[in-house]
Amino acid sequence: MKKHLSILCVFLFMGMITLPAHAVVNTPYYASGNIGASLFSNITLTSPTTQAQKGTVQTSASYAVEGALGRDFDGFRVEVEGGLQQNKSSQIGAINVVSVLLNGYYDFSDPDEISPYVTLGAGYAGVTATNYVSSSVLGYQVGFGVIIPITEIVGIDARYRYFGTGTCRYINNSSEFKLAGSSFLIGLKFKMR
Repeated sequence: MKKHLSILCVFLFMGMITLPAHAVVNTPYYASGNIGASLFSNITLTSPTTQAQKGTVQTSASYAVEGALGRDFDGFRVEVEGGLQQNKSSQIGAINVVSVLLNGYYDFSDPDEISPYVTLGAGYAGVTATNYVSSSVLGYQVGFGVIIPITEIVGIDARYRYFGTGTCRYINNSSEFKLAGSSFLIGLKFKMR
């Protein structure tokens, strides 16, 4: 997993370095990349048959990385985002979520100014925990943030988001749960061709 994260970070970094050289001002298309902290809530396990509570899995914060390609529609934005989040647990090991979401944004001011926004998205979430969980479920997010322009084509993107999933199941079908938590992220948004 660390190898995959390193490769993803290298590609995001290289993209951030090379994008401005090919960017054009006043284009509706953009690319973005963010990194930060992921904090899942403790997981409540339930029985798949009776829905009775079976226990709690304690989690501890780790990282979140995401990248997106999108289009600006004069105050509204739509993007496709790929992300990776990880939290740790002494009970079931690393909990990883790989997601592909379709996100919508509403920007409260012109993109050339400091622009607060709200966001909502949904899509695929692959949830794994070593030897315990492997589920493909619905993932969703809601959040807010601000973009601070630093040049005509590059802006700093600081955001909070709440992320959740549909019902995940243990590999042996002994327990199920819904995953939820918060992410605090910072990154860059680039206008592109």
